[in-house]
Amino acid sequence: MRKKQKIINLFNDKDIYQIRHVISIACEEDVNLFWDFISASNNPTHDLIHAFITKFHNFALSYIRDNKKLYFEITLEESDGYFYFTLWNQKIARAFKFYIQNTPFEFLYDKKKISIKLSKLKCLKNIETINLKNEKREQYLINSVINPEKNKRIEVYTFLNQEDLEYLLKLNEDMQELAFQINKIGFNKNIFISLRSIFSLFCLTLSYYERISPIAITITNFSNLINGNAERFIELNKSELLLIDGFIENLDTWLQTLFINGGANLYFMDNSLKADYEMIQALIMPKEETCYEISLDDIFNF
Repeated sequence: MRKKQKIINLFNDKDIYQIRHVISIACEEDVNLFWDFISASNNPTHDLIHAFITKFHNFALSYIRDNKKLYFEITLEESDGYFYFTLWNQKIARAFKFYIQNTPFEFLYDKKKISIKLSKLKCLKNIETINLKNEKREQYLINSVINPEKNKRIEVYTFLNQEDLEYLLKLNEDMQELAFQINKIGFNKNIFISLRSIFSLFCLTLSYYERISPIAITITNFSNLINGNAERFIELNKSELLLIDGFIENLDTWLQTLFINGGANLYFMDNSLKADYEMIQALIMPKEETCYEISLDDIFNF
């Protein structure tokens, strides 16, 4: 006689498979291994699950760095139509509930744990939405270039929290060092993991600032691209790696110009960084292999 199925998720889905996975998280390496496991186990066209994992990855890295003795477990269950992620830890369940409450992710919370329900069929679209939202900003950027009156010196922007700015500058320094290593020896697994973590933390910090949402979206899309395509990035040859170097260099220019040196419009690098990202995306994911971009307005609630 078949043993009665034990259901962990709070949605009490009786159609889940018998096999479940329990993953322990206690350090940054565990978070990275969790991402690698999910990426290897699931269809890359499941955009919603990759959007969720990216958001969880960013949250977990930040939370672990502030809570060194943190330990929790994630239980992954699956049915024909859904994935269920259940986080077991009272403190982290409460923190994660607040973190995702304004996102499209469906969840249930009971003080001791939180369960997230992700549809396998839902594919999020954003490229047209983002283009429409950024159309006015892009036109303003074009006008600022061709209109001499727009070329007056602009002071440094000061809306970033000082701690956040210092953190971004530190991450940027780490990124520049990795870019140097990439140019010298190419990608390897350790460099890849470090770069992936840095971009996750970088875009997480930017996500709190609505005024720079176009850049935050581009950087987060790039972070998603890294997270979902480890092997392709590691296999890039020396000439192809120049695109990664260019993206990092332009990101440095954006950060230093707007928040350290001054002299440019807030949106002056939006198009350039977006073009860099789209070239890298085309290299990593040829057009016939892509599904849809992730709706970061939904994910980060910009």
